Amino acid sequence: MTALTPSTALETTEALLRRAAELEAGWYTGPRMWHGTSGEQVTGLQVATHLEAALGVLERDGWEPGSFGLWEVLHGSLDLTSVSTGVLELVICARTGASAAEPRLWDLVPGRTADQVRTLLLIGATYARRYGPMGERSA
Repeated sequence: MTALTPSTALETTEALLRRAAELEAGWYTGPRMWHGTSGEQVTGLQVATHLEAALGVLERDGWEPGSFGLWEVLHGSLDLTSVSTGVLELVICARTGASAAEPRLWDLVPGRTADQVRTLLLIGATYARRYGPMGERSA
């Protein structure tokens, strides 16, 4: 093992810092965004369908902040839930300029309206259809 001099230690640190910055830039984009917590890919269509079904449940059963909201209607398979939540987080951050958000808590903010929750789900579904991976096509 080579001994680190002040010069090589600085170069090593700088290389590590650059790599960390590269990882951060790609961490929640591209293919990583569309893989669930198990590592399996989730398609844009699956996410859009999940978000539209969540909207249907809210329309049917009503939205009651703190009792019945996004936390409950987004529940599904771990992979689908995690990617759907990530899509909604992107939409919230795009709208607010925040660097992070937890959509399942977003609807608990005082003053939040049912229309805002519906709009979030609709925009999330649109985003997933437009930008999500297609998955394998059947022949």
